[in-house]
Amino acid sequence: MPISTAKVVIIVGATHSVTPTYRADADSAYAEAIKYTSKVTKVYSPNATWSRVKAAVAGANIVIYFGHGNGWPSPYTYDPNYTTKDGMGLNADLNGDGKLSDYENKYYGEPYMAQLGLAPNALVILSHLCYASGNSEPGGAAPSISVAHQRIDNYAAGFINGGARAVIADGHMGPESYIRSLFTTSQTILGMWRAQPNYHAHEVSFASTRSPGYTDYSDPDGATSGFYRSLVTKPTMTTGAVTNAVGDTGLDPATLVVPGRGLVQVPDAPLMATAAADADAPGTITLPAGTRLKLLANGVPPTPDSPATILVEGLDDASISGYVLRADVAPKDSRAPVLIAIDAGAARFSPNDDGVSDAQTVAGVFSEVVAWTVRFRDAGGNILDTQTGSGREFSVPWDGLVDGIAVPDGAYSWTVSGIDAWQNGTATGGGPLVVDTTSPIVTALVPDAATTSVLSPNADGVSDTAATQVTLSEAATIVVRVADATNTTVRSFSVAGVAGANGVLWDGRTNAGTIVPDGGYTIRFTPRDAVGNIGSGVTRPLTVVSLLGFVNSSVALFYPQDLDRFAPTTSLSFRLARPATVTWTIRNEANVVVATHLQDASIGAGTQTWVWNGRRDDGTMLPGGVYFSYVTASDGVVTISQRRGVEMNAFSIRPSTTALHRGTRLTVTATFAEPLSTATRLYVYQPGLATWSVLMTKIDSRHSKATITLKTGGSTGTVTFKVYAKDYDGRVQATKRSFALT
Repeated sequence: MPISTAKVVIIVGATHSVTPTYRADADSAYAEAIKYTSKVTKVYSPNATWSRVKAAVAGANIVIYFGHGNGWPSPYTYDPNYTTKDGMGLNADLNGDGKLSDYENKYYGEPYMAQLGLAPNALVILSHLCYASGNSEPGGAAPSISVAHQRIDNYAAGFINGGARAVIADGHMGPESYIRSLFTTSQTILGMWRAQPNYHAHEVSFASTRSPGYTDYSDPDGATSGFYRSLVTKPTMTTGAVTNAVGDTGLDPATLVVPGRGLVQVPDAPLMATAAADADAPGTITLPAGTRLKLLANGVPPTPDSPATILVEGLDDASISGYVLRADVAPKDSRAPVLIAIDAGAARFSPNDDGVSDAQTVAGVFSEVVAWTVRFRDAGGNILDTQTGSGREFSVPWDGLVDGIAVPDGAYSWTVSGIDAWQNGTATGGGPLVVDTTSPIVTALVPDAATTSVLSPNADGVSDTAATQVTLSEAATIVVRVADATNTTVRSFSVAGVAGANGVLWDGRTNAGTIVPDGGYTIRFTPRDAVGNIGSGVTRPLTVVSLLGFVNSSVALFYPQDLDRFAPTTSLSFRLARPATVTWTIRNEANVVVATHLQDASIGAGTQTWVWNGRRDDGTMLPGGVYFSYVTASDGVVTISQRRGVEMNAFSIRPSTTALHRGTRLTVTATFAEPLSTATRLYVYQPGLATWSVLMTKIDSRHSKATITLKTGGSTGTVTFKVYAKDYDGRVQATKRSFALT
């Protein structure tokens, strides 16, 4: 069941070979819009002529246009009247054959768009156009930021002159999500635009030059390129203002509305004491032309011998009461105003005179001109400030001061009421406000100020970034400053934070994008909340060392213990950025050195390799297990260590979980060190039970797996998995791995 009476018009202009695609896109938009309102009109090429489009969009609340865009600045001839610029490309019989087609396109620019006659608070969506969102034509030169902003501002101007209050241009995404948000959410148009799935958070705003009082917003794909999203609107514009299509409630009706309002339109109109149309009856007085009346009820209906009468009261003079001839009264505005849009932004401010969010502005739009009153109250309902004015719109700042003193932190509220000139009723609205002068606090930092982390931004995947967990007392922006040993700022950026823990990364680069030199740095985290309250910054040290990196093993698994021709060695390596003194060892899982390749050796810049056969320095073979290639390098100023693990076993055994209980279902994956001639079998040794086994499924040339359920009998203790097979030379391959069982 449609939920709105808003009028939606969807237009597809002549767009040559792309027109069928746009018609399909428009049908998708229609399918979405019809869910919410029955008043959806399609005007598609080849029938989208200017006359048909103009007739269709009169009084429309939402207009969606698919087609060619021709904006300015552009490579084409400048026209100071923008006759063909910043509008729609529609059907026209250009070749004079009396037919219309998708391939005959005529541009109708700003002067035509100014004639659209849209409903109050209408919204226009320009879908897939060139120029409208600041972009160029496909294959054209990318615009500068200045040119893109001019295009955004210019393209919206004609539609705004035609009655639009907001113009969205989206070069990529279809309008369905916008339509859904318009009808199903209550928020500002700006908030709706920001909430779309293709919002890039590269937003820039600037005051409109062509449409005074409006603000232009651009959200390019990148910080300075890809101008495919824009919005031109006023901050007070809301979704409800578009879809709550009450129209202009201040218009005079065509005929008298009873009850309603009227105006004496003849000199000396008789005001009679009874409903009978007798101007000579006792007690009759006369009302001058222009007297404003409340029409209370119908008197007597007309007859051939007597005109109809209406029971009235004076609107401005309470002593007027009686009946007037219906023919003596002109119909006047008889509808109560409606508050169709309000906006209080974040509804949070800090009147602490720091120049940031020191005042809160509340704003809104009525359906007609009213005398409005805005009041600000404390939590107890006491009025702290009152401001008045007149018009269809209001925008009122409150500085949070009472007798020059800022009110305390806490909850407050605001209300607005509006009465039209004919006293048809009062439109009201409002909302909560929060006064917040309390600064956010960094309650914890991990690593803390006593821990110096090492950052090695050499793109080898190890310690390439410095991660810090910053815990906040409230949601706030975390302002990050990185300084070198001379306290010179090398990098500054901001991260949006929530109340609680937040992760912050620094990639070791400057503001210019270059990697900082090796040395000591500090990184400072300063919280700033939404209203500008700044908390105390917290600093932690770190050391940047790019000297050593790319500590690697050519394989993750090898098996020299069986002394065969398969997988006997691995090639270990590392890279130095500059000459250094290096110690290179093999360590076991207990971090004990079991083999040494280099000890305090002077090594030049570049890559070093070592083919390791799994043996100790004395030539004896190490047992199966996990080992680490451990490299320490020092250039006399900084020292850094890095390691890379490698396993020496026939199989590497990985269960899908190590939290094992009797009855647990899990998958065991085995990686082979050597090529196999037989299938792999998994043996399971559970305490108190007989050994059981399953055949594993081969995944590829180096992996197999089996999904099993541990038996429910037996006892707790240690469960052991053994993977068994034979290699291509027929030698037995087997590896065991044990885990706790509960």
